[in-house]
Amino acid sequence: MFADDYVLDMRANRCVRALSVLLSVAIVAAACGGSAGEAEIIADAETADLIAPSTTVAETEAAETTAVTAEQDVAEDIEDDQVVDAGDQRAALIDQITDVLSDWQAAGELPAVSLSVRMPDGEPINIALGVRDLQTEVPVTTEDYFRIGSITKPMTAAVVLQLVDEGLIELDAAVESYLPGWLEGYEYADEITIRQLLNHTNGLVEYALSPSFYALAGQRSDVAITPGEIREWLAAQQPLFAPGTDYQYETGGFLTLGDIIESVTGNSAAAEMRTRIFEPAGAENIYLTPEEFPPTSVVNGYGRAQMYLAGTALIGREDTDALTILDEPVIDLLGQPQEVLQSAGWTGGGNEAQLESVSAIMRAMFDGTILSDEQIAEMTAPTLDVNYGLGIDSSEIDGVRVYSHGGGVPGFRSQGNYLPDFDISWAVSTNLIPLPEGASVSDLREALNPVLVAAVG
Repeated sequence: MFADDYVLDMRANRCVRALSVLLSVAIVAAACGGSAGEAEIIADAETADLIAPSTTVAETEAAETTAVTAEQDVAEDIEDDQVVDAGDQRAALIDQITDVLSDWQAAGELPAVSLSVRMPDGEPINIALGVRDLQTEVPVTTEDYFRIGSITKPMTAAVVLQLVDEGLIELDAAVESYLPGWLEGYEYADEITIRQLLNHTNGLVEYALSPSFYALAGQRSDVAITPGEIREWLAAQQPLFAPGTDYQYETGGFLTLGDIIESVTGNSAAAEMRTRIFEPAGAENIYLTPEEFPPTSVVNGYGRAQMYLAGTALIGREDTDALTILDEPVIDLLGQPQEVLQSAGWTGGGNEAQLESVSAIMRAMFDGTILSDEQIAEMTAPTLDVNYGLGIDSSEIDGVRVYSHGGGVPGFRSQGNYLPDFDISWAVSTNLIPLPEGASVSDLREALNPVLVAAVG
């Protein structure tokens, strides 16, 4: 239900097989220079003084005033030209970004895409293409909300790292010391640490890709599910490995981190995320469900392929809309009960946002606004033999260092990125899952990153 970039892109073949099995029983399942002109004016003024040395004081002052005024005019012209140049460059960059996004949308016939880019000047470039609803064909706008899924994880990790610095959490302390009985009856309940929740070396099963969990959730899709209920399910599963010995992406650990945040602060996880992450980043339009919700609903989210089967036959829902993408049927997943979908992710994948807020947060987490250099180094250090650190992936892609995290939930596929060597962030979301071949977020990243890097020079 909530899957990371590792699951949806980097291990695509493996996940297609896993998703096929999963969805067979599922219920619900981003200078002009002026030196020559100035020299001419100065020369004219000096020549005037030599030719007419008897000039009165008033005339001399007038000449000097004229020269100064002329110099100011030239300086203003230079500044105006520089502004025009900067404006032209920005307009050209927007055109390039729009072309890349349009090609990506066309390749997958994606209903809607929303992208926000922040270059080193910090000013957002926001672009939205397509429609938010295939039936009404209402155009999507940059003010529409999308479900960004697991991009929530690095935000949760950033809150935890702040609490570590404040002495409220220890990375290598046992989870049991903060939440006694958190995995009652589980073999390694006493051994799993906070760090192992953050870097996915805890050995817990990924509930978001488990057929049995989907069956459980599908039976009560109109009733919100709690982190405690999810941990009860996790406690009954067999460990994948002993804590700290291997890596396997999962989401239950990040739900547990939400409970720990609340336990040590006495505040809701949503309140802590807003004051520690959203507000410092200037991100006004992002909400951690199910504690808070956007003022308007997210755009309609669509499922194709296996997700179409999960949204129709497997839950007994008749497809009366006859919607298609790439000549394949799709189902509008917003037409189903949303309570489980808006509660199962929480601090592991529950944020709903405008993409401008997401790009702001991806930048603020790594430019010194939210985390210190030491915290960033801790967060981005690799785990075992993978690039994933504490809630973030740190990779070199075509020679460019990228901090990133993906998000996939029923109806939505998203991606958040920060290029630390160029101070560029961008975030995208589209309302279709799974993405068709040739239109993955990796395809978009491979096309977009070079354009952004070249613009910085």
